[in-house]
Amino acid sequence: MKDKRLLRINTCILVVTGVLSLSALLLDIELIGVSGVAIGGLLAFIYFLFLSIFISKAFSGGGEEGIEPKEAGRLGLKLLLLTFGLTITTIIVILTELCQPFGFLIGFSALFGSIAFEIMASLLLSKPQDETENENLGKA
Repeated sequence: MKDKRLLRINTCILVVTGVLSLSALLLDIELIGVSGVAIGGLLAFIYFLFLSIFISKAFSGGGEEGIEPKEAGRLGLKLLLLTFGLTITTIIVILTELCQPFGFLIGFSALFGSIAFEIMASLLLSKPQDETENENLGKA
């Protein structure tokens, strides 16, 4: 996986999961539970890690015409199995009462929070389009 943004999102998921787990531990609310937050965050991390690996591999070999149909079918099957596996794991974790559902949702939300944080950071830290175009024209 070569994309630094995906690596930052994966790292951010782990950091946010740690912060949320620590907050759940300090607050000690029975409906949330530390284990639920930690399990939800770790499943979000695993899901996004595999998703980013699959997508990076798929588009690294694609040419101008895109992905070959055979390779696209394999990618679709891998993504389907990944999503199906995550769904089954989530159902098992919640039905076996390994964790509280609210805690799991809070932990899994680390995925969405990390993506939102990366989007905001890239928007705030990127150069405006006009400045980039002017610099490119000046070099030519």
